[in-house]
Amino acid sequence: MVFSGEINFDGLIGPTHNYAGLSKGNLASQAHHNQTSNPQVAALQGLEKMRIIMEQGIPQGFFLPHERPNLQTLRKLGFSGTDEEVIYRAGKQSPELLKNVYSSSSMWAANAATFSPSIDSHDQQIHITPANLNSMFHRSIEPDFTQIQLQLIFGSMAQVHDPISHIAGYGDEGAANHLRVTDQHLKPGFQIFVYGASAFDKKEGVIARQAEEISRTVSAQHQLVPERAIFLRQNNLAIESGSFHNDIVSLANEEVFIFHQEAFADRVELERVLRHLREQVTNFQPLEILSEDISLGDLVSSYLLNSQLITLGNNEMMMLLPEEVQNHGNCMRWLDKIKTSSSIKHFKFVDIRQSMMNGGGPACLRFKTVVNQEELMLVNKKFLLTPQKLIDLRALITKHYRDKLTPEALMDVKLMEESYTFLDELTQLLELGSIYNFQKF
Repeated sequence: MVFSGEINFDGLIGPTHNYAGLSKGNLASQAHHNQTSNPQVAALQGLEKMRIIMEQGIPQGFFLPHERPNLQTLRKLGFSGTDEEVIYRAGKQSPELLKNVYSSSSMWAANAATFSPSIDSHDQQIHITPANLNSMFHRSIEPDFTQIQLQLIFGSMAQVHDPISHIAGYGDEGAANHLRVTDQHLKPGFQIFVYGASAFDKKEGVIARQAEEISRTVSAQHQLVPERAIFLRQNNLAIESGSFHNDIVSLANEEVFIFHQEAFADRVELERVLRHLREQVTNFQPLEILSEDISLGDLVSSYLLNSQLITLGNNEMMMLLPEEVQNHGNCMRWLDKIKTSSSIKHFKFVDIRQSMMNGGGPACLRFKTVVNQEELMLVNKKFLLTPQKLIDLRALITKHYRDKLTPEALMDVKLMEESYTFLDELTQLLELGSIYNFQKF
């Protein structure tokens, strides 16, 4: 298959994957609070999804797990002593805080950053802004290491910006609230920024994670042509129904734009945007899911649109869906319908149950990028999957990951040691040197 421009970077699921129920507004996360997780199976499931994409002829990348537990955060908050003492004291004083610094939420790479390809930017350069993830404490400790990885992967040919400042209300959740519609990946596109509210709106009951001001700031610093930057507001009803990120109720790939009838707040503005895209994008295919066909509740519980849509050969697309979609007859009927009326001709169901129980489907696990042939040659190959690297990663995970992790296990110092040992051997395998804090002391 000829390279079309797309590279997906999936978050490699870390050894401390657990169900702490930290994500407010995420119904699956709340529903499985304090259940026993299986980090080994979770990571292997994630690798299998990567393998499927790689076998379609699309380059597949990955992000490394973040350092967990994040003792640096605990020390900044006043916990002192040896590593073991810091863990013990934090666990005794604030078990919830300890859960936060153990979170493996960086696995959901869709929240890592917002990416704009060089073809869209005025200066013809790739622009990447790491998300500040300001809305949730456990995720707000991710941006620094995310930025380090983005620099390692793209630094030689991209401008990796600093995250937007951590200001109350100025939340940035990255690509999970960002879409791109275009004739073809390597042609100029229209970038759609979806926000929950203005940073200055009063927020009562609704956790609107993406601020309008952030979306407009990212668009400006990415030097996007104003006429090709689109801003749509999420529907509060969708957020309240469990669509804490827009990628649960809408999805786009090249000329295909799928959205639920109740995804966006302003129908008049949406119709204007659709008319504009019809005029500008060759073979534009807007696919609207009507509430009478699939309710918001079914859409959220199935994660139908938190799927991965990729372009294969012959102008055909494949939709990579969570297995749970097969339990919803209305979703399966809708898939049969679009197969005959759109470029989406192939469907693949994947088992990522461990991620789904925490509210992350196929789209949550990946960070989509678009690079041209010249830029592809400059991407750090250490972060690209190969058949041999896949074998090596499976072996390393099987060697170090637990097959059972209870909430009480976070107090076990051995878990910290196991996690650090894995990360150390991972960086040795990839020949990355000492990039984690614990490796520098």
